[in-house]
Amino acid sequence: MSRRFEEVMDILDYNELMRFKSDLDSGAITLKRLLEEKIKRKLKEHEKICATCSNSLNFYRTSNYTLVFGPDDFKKKASFCGLDCLEYFIIKLKDMKTKPKEDNVSNTGSYF
Repeated sequence: MSRRFEEVMDILDYNELMRFKSDLDSGAITLKRLLEEKIKRKLKEHEKICATCSNSLNFYRTSNYTLVFGPDDFKKKASFCGLDCLEYFIIKLKDMKTKPKEDNVSNTGSYF
């Protein structure tokens, strides 16, 4: 990450660097606000297309669904255009969870 950050800093001209330094010296309020807005936009990206069929989602439709899953420290979100796509996704997710267990059971045979 530090390399990318250095590349961004190289792009800034002198006046922008001075504004950036001034903001940091005064508590980085502007930088914090900018980062928060960028994070909000990134979090909303999952709402643009269906995770199953890749159709564009209409933000105001009541048939859209969003599933939040994963461990607390690494939550994932997936949005769907309807119940059929949500159901298909859940079925495939269950298959992924059970398939490794089946593979491990079949590989426990004796090597002798």
